[in-house]
Amino acid sequence: MAIMRRLVSLIAKRKQKEIDHILNHPIEVMEDKLFSILQTHKDTVLGREYGFSDISSVEKFREQVPISDGQSMKRFLEMTYENPAGQVMTVDPVIWYLQTSGTTGQPKRLPITESSLKDVSKGSMLTLMRFMSAQPDNPKIVDGKLITFGAPAVLEHVNGIPVGYATGVYAQHQNPVFQRLIAPGDEIFNLTDMEKKMWEYAKLTATSPVTAIMGITTLNLALVRRMQDLYGPELAREFAGTKAGARINAALNDDGTLNLRELWPDLKLFVASGIDTDPYREWISKTFPDITIWEMYGGSEGFYGGQMFEEPGVQLSPNLNYFEFIPESEVESPEPTVIRLSDVKKGGRYEMLITNLGGWTRYRLGDLMTFTSTDPYTVRKIGRKGRVVNLSGEKVSEAHVSHAIETACAKTGCKIMDYTVVGEVIDGIANYTIAAMFRDPLTDSLEFVAAFEEALGQSNMEFRFNRETGALGPTRLVIMRTSYFESVLKETHVQAKPVPLTTDTSVLAFCEEAEA
Repeated sequence: MAIMRRLVSLIAKRKQKEIDHILNHPIEVMEDKLFSILQTHKDTVLGREYGFSDISSVEKFREQVPISDGQSMKRFLEMTYENPAGQVMTVDPVIWYLQTSGTTGQPKRLPITESSLKDVSKGSMLTLMRFMSAQPDNPKIVDGKLITFGAPAVLEHVNGIPVGYATGVYAQHQNPVFQRLIAPGDEIFNLTDMEKKMWEYAKLTATSPVTAIMGITTLNLALVRRMQDLYGPELAREFAGTKAGARINAALNDDGTLNLRELWPDLKLFVASGIDTDPYREWISKTFPDITIWEMYGGSEGFYGGQMFEEPGVQLSPNLNYFEFIPESEVESPEPTVIRLSDVKKGGRYEMLITNLGGWTRYRLGDLMTFTSTDPYTVRKIGRKGRVVNLSGEKVSEAHVSHAIETACAKTGCKIMDYTVVGEVIDGIANYTIAAMFRDPLTDSLEFVAAFEEALGQSNMEFRFNRETGALGPTRLVIMRTSYFESVLKETHVQAKPVPLTTDTSVLAFCEEAEA
């Protein structure tokens, strides 16, 4: 592994020059990428319809090409399904369909090509290489196993083309250097039975030198919970009389829980993606004090950004996408204002549009994000648009809830493991209920609720006003007996997302009243 470590260190140093250029010249890099995409796809059905070959400036691109979304792209997708090699959205043929998680509706199958896969691999590679060069000891993670939790790459075939989940497909097409380090193999990675899959991952991580945890963050968090609270005694029995068994017993506490710091002493990296990680940072950092949380931002349509500095936040990838933005106040407008990356403001919250090699052109992802910096362009609080609960005019969003939970955890010292905030109306009174699972028992539930309401009122003035006037009743807290997210996972599929905000009261069946 010393040879691999030296190789990775060398690659990281070389990639740093490329990273520096991207960060220092984002607009120039992004516009070069745009014209490269237009030139590449000018003879596609989509390119001919919008006159890609006639576009010679960013201004003309923005005037000539309309913004698009899932509905407007539907006809191009249907043409692609009928003729995957027909140069409909992309000049190169479709080699895979990615099954989406269906966060905002029915799951879809999105086409992907060799070129777009290479761009995704490039984005994740640069992000990992930046981690490697951030600290002298970081390349040591290649001495162990990079545990990657993902969904099956192949579920079925349509006209000979495989259909699978993005995490599985991307892992199979990762840079060869990292493919040698990623675990597990396909026999575990492609399991769809979640209980069996979790147990196989538990056995793997109990017997391997784990140095990094990557992949679907929600599933990684679920695995950590199970390793801490459920699997210890069973793993000790499974590996009794072996070296692994001795390690497990040494990490086993008297109450049957596992000390994961002792079980995974070499764990240094937690790659987070797909959710707002901030509410979980306290718990992750408490469980693994020496770990670095490193974020990636991508989806079935491409790779959008990765963390390039040790401070939390995702730096956008203008080398892979042309970015545009719609201010949050206009996302529901039939004709929203669309601004350039150069016009976003620090502290502003926007919906993102992308144009990339995957054939997505001025495409509304449906993601909202807050810019914490414009030098470099850095985003946090990434969430889906449309997740808003409006019981009395307050319009509480997923971002409001995430910020309030994070603030309450920081103020009270609580470490949250799973949560959903439920809006409901009981006997004519509207109120919100926090359904949460904590690492340790709460010492003061009233303090947590107070901190949550204060933070929510600061970010949402209507919530504060409605609480003060009595239009909204007091927020209450209930404790999850079991993880609501894991129940969603079992009922849907492996790539399901958490539910931070909902009006579905079924989550409350998993809970009991918190002690005051």
